[in-house]
Amino acid sequence: MKKSIIFIFVLLIYHISINAQDINHIKTLDTIYVKFKKSKNQIKEIKENGNYRFYTIYLENNKNREYFNFTKPDYKDYSTDEKRSFLPRNEQKSFLKKHKKDIIGISFFNKYGIVKSTYTAFEKCNVIYIIDCDEQKKGKIILYRVLKYSSYTMGE
Repeated sequence: MKKSIIFIFVLLIYHISINAQDINHIKTLDTIYVKFKKSKNQIKEIKENGNYRFYTIYLENNKNREYFNFTKPDYKDYSTDEKRSFLPRNEQKSFLKKHKKDIIGISFFNKYGIVKSTYTAFEKCNVIYIIDCDEQKKGKIILYRVLKYSSYTMGE
């Protein structure tokens, strides 16, 4: 009986550590996926013809109202490779399972705070995609490549 309880406890701890969003793993990634679902702390603005998008994630329990902004630029001409890389991607829902360890959300930002999230987590990241949970087409999820900004500035 005692051995089975210890085994279950070890298994539970192992399962929790495998599924936790780990900043050490995230900071090694070249591409990070940010899960976004509109709420009081996650605000989305769509401008013009729907091509320019502005996503804001506010951190909870914060006097200074710290935030992250992710913007998808609106290029009128997508003729270069750089600009084409900002076109939306459609992926199967299985994409979420496949990249589970590479996906972060508002709980990650709240856990690590503005400084660690801004500088440590995105240290080696070259590409950021927003997974907009509020938009789906024919059972597929839509990924938007974005640029990142935060309310944190050096010297604060």
